[in-house]
Amino acid sequence: MTRCSDSNVRTVCSGLDHPEGLCFGADGSLYSGGEAGQVYEVDEPSASARQIADTGGFVLGLCADASGALYACDAGRNEVLRITSGGEVEVVSSGPLDNPNDCALDEDGNLFFSESGNYRLDRPSGRLHVVARGGRGRCIHPGPFRFANGVFFDRRESLLYVVESTGPAVLAFRTDGAELADLEPVRRIALEPDTVPDGVALDTDGNLYVAFYCPDQIGVVRPDGTFEVLFRDHLAEWMNRPTNIALRRNEIVFANLGGWHLGSVSHSLEPVSPCYPRTGPRKP
Repeated sequence: MTRCSDSNVRTVCSGLDHPEGLCFGADGSLYSGGEAGQVYEVDEPSASARQIADTGGFVLGLCADASGALYACDAGRNEVLRITSGGEVEVVSSGPLDNPNDCALDEDGNLFFSESGNYRLDRPSGRLHVVARGGRGRCIHPGPFRFANGVFFDRRESLLYVVESTGPAVLAFRTDGAELADLEPVRRIALEPDTVPDGVALDTDGNLYVAFYCPDQIGVVRPDGTFEVLFRDHLAEWMNRPTNIALRRNEIVFANLGGWHLGSVSHSLEPVSPCYPRTGPRKP
């Protein structure tokens, strides 16, 4: 385990409003959200950002299609949104939902997203949903998940990874188009007790990277199931309530819900790229 410090954590962008979600666009641009509905495009050379849209809610997970549109889970509005390259905000799913949290597109443009539900350990109510490319949304797994959170779609194996924050665990489901092939996960990864995992991403060697809301750390689950903490911030200064993560070659970029910045750490990896379909679902 490496302790975080100013010698090994780079500030990618500062001045954000408690960012939780982030994603890379198809062209490599970096986007993030804010707790008052801000959608930011990051300018990495200046470590700053410009606001490109305002949802009026609380932007959590983000993903992007090849057209330049973003898709956002908005916990303030309890809706899933599409943000055009011009900053227009459209509703693609309005539920009723209880805390839509994170989203991922498959190659056909189907949008999978988690609905966290209740955070209470004794009242799990999380579910999984999909909005098909044609705009029709439905629940594809009734749960109840223990606070369904980060999702990541592995195009190589048609697997949808889903975090249970209060599990704590990561589940993997086989997908069949805009459906789950089975309600039983093909993989269930138990994580350290008394932790709160949040976001996930994969590399091409099969390593699963996990950001933890508590404690302030990023870890990795190896293909053989062993777990290792890679980076931990005992002071919650450089890594402060890390939530979603995005990978690029030899780098893990993370959002800090407890702070005002995006950070990154260097780590040898080749990322599994998110799917960038030509377009995702549009407003019905």
